[in-house]
Amino acid sequence: MTTWIVAVMVALLSCTTLWSGMAGGQEKKYPNKPIEVIVTYPPGGPVDIGTRILVNDLQKELGVSITIQYKPGAGGMIGASYVATSKPDGYTLVSNTYSSLISAPFLEKEAAPYDPLKDFTPIVAYGVGANVLAIHSSSNITSFDALVKFVKEKPGQLTCSTPGAGTTAHFIIEVLRMHGLNIIPVPTKGGGPSATSVLGKHTDLGVFLYTAGVPHVKSGALRLLAATNKIGQQPAVPTFTEKGFPECEVLGAWLSLLGPAHLPKPIQDQIASATRKVIQMPSVIKSLEDAGYTVGYKGPEELSKAFPEEYKTMENIFKSAGVGKFAK
Repeated sequence: MTTWIVAVMVALLSCTTLWSGMAGGQEKKYPNKPIEVIVTYPPGGPVDIGTRILVNDLQKELGVSITIQYKPGAGGMIGASYVATSKPDGYTLVSNTYSSLISAPFLEKEAAPYDPLKDFTPIVAYGVGANVLAIHSSSNITSFDALVKFVKEKPGQLTCSTPGAGTTAHFIIEVLRMHGLNIIPVPTKGGGPSATSVLGKHTDLGVFLYTAGVPHVKSGALRLLAATNKIGQQPAVPTFTEKGFPECEVLGAWLSLLGPAHLPKPIQDQIASATRKVIQMPSVIKSLEDAGYTVGYKGPEELSKAFPEEYKTMENIFKSAGVGKFAK
């Protein structure tokens, strides 16, 4: 009897050990369940479009489904805060432009609900939507240099539509004003309305994401004078940096994935590596370009380095503009 009991116990312990090993292996394997990606703006916007293009193939690369959840509001801070307080296990990520993630807290007079430098793990940036300065194609101002000359000779005479006060596009005007170019910003209710304002000649200029102006630029109705970043589809358009306004570079919209703080490095690297493979696919490149993005890649190390540098630049812009938390 004793021998039989011992044999049974040994068998049970063997099964328990085997099961524990399998369970441990399952816990270590990532991903093994659906991933939730939080988009911090309403459906149909530029961030949503870029996210959908990426997620369609990223879920195939990672081998699990990826669902998109929308948590808009407060300039993207509601969705970002949700992710910042989530478990850092790689199953809850935020899709945003990291310039917006950095700039949104500066808009608040009171303490913001998250710290962009401490509450997130930068994972990957995979494409940039340049903010562009556009003018009606019928205008006699045919270049950025001609615009600068005109504004210096006649300060305060030109108006420029923006997607709204406090947007990264709006702060391009503030940077120009920092450098002595007095252009009057006119806030609208988004990138589309900003472009429409120029089309209808309600404003002399417009600043908005290239994604909002693609059809009007392709039709020849709008002329691009400068952009925050190089545009793959419009290589002849100079950047603001090339024209002597380097602060504008941080005001482009890099599509990014981030996780909560303390996301394990292996998970961070796995998502970044999978994203890099996806954005090398010709179909994905075409889809992003058709939507107005230029494909690019910033991995975890580069993105982590960019965050504090661009935070400082953004802080200086807000201070100079005297808005948000720096309003007097």
